[in-house]
Amino acid sequence: MTRKVNIEKLSAWVLEFTAYSFIGWLYETVLTSAVWGRFAERGWLHLPICPIYGFCAVALVLILGKLKSVPLIFLVGTCLTTAAELAASYVLDLFIDDPLWDYDNWAFNFQGRIALGSSLIFGVLCVLLIKILHPLAEYFAGRFGGRKLKITAAVTLSVILVDTAYTLINT
Repeated sequence: MTRKVNIEKLSAWVLEFTAYSFIGWLYETVLTSAVWGRFAERGWLHLPICPIYGFCAVALVLILGKLKSVPLIFLVGTCLTTAAELAASYVLDLFIDDPLWDYDNWAFNFQGRIALGSSLIFGVLCVLLIKILHPLAEYFAGRFGGRKLKITAAVTLSVILVDTAYTLINT
């Protein structure tokens, strides 16, 4: 049985991924700049995005999207994001000599890889994602729709892929 790919839905997901990647970059940049007391641009690509936030947010929408209870979204989201952050720290250790984050100075941390405070922040962000951001993104995708949506997603994805290739070649 073959399934027809819904290009419009896929296009909406591409734009949602991009928005979450930008929001993640903004969150990281503002938080790190505040902690360090100077501007600290975060991210690995040249674009102002952190794709790990986009991937995780889309996965969280798919996993948590049917949940209605705010406490359950918070609890499950906190556990999932903490597990993802811990796993990502180990995977990144295989490829990068310098860790991208360090919670050694945070209370209740584990190996500087995860910390209770950051986990609770991510739990709150999961609630915002499921209850506000994703419904808002669906609304705008529905309003935008059609050919404009597909072209915008194709251009956006192309720019991200070019930036990714350029970054990998020049790293």
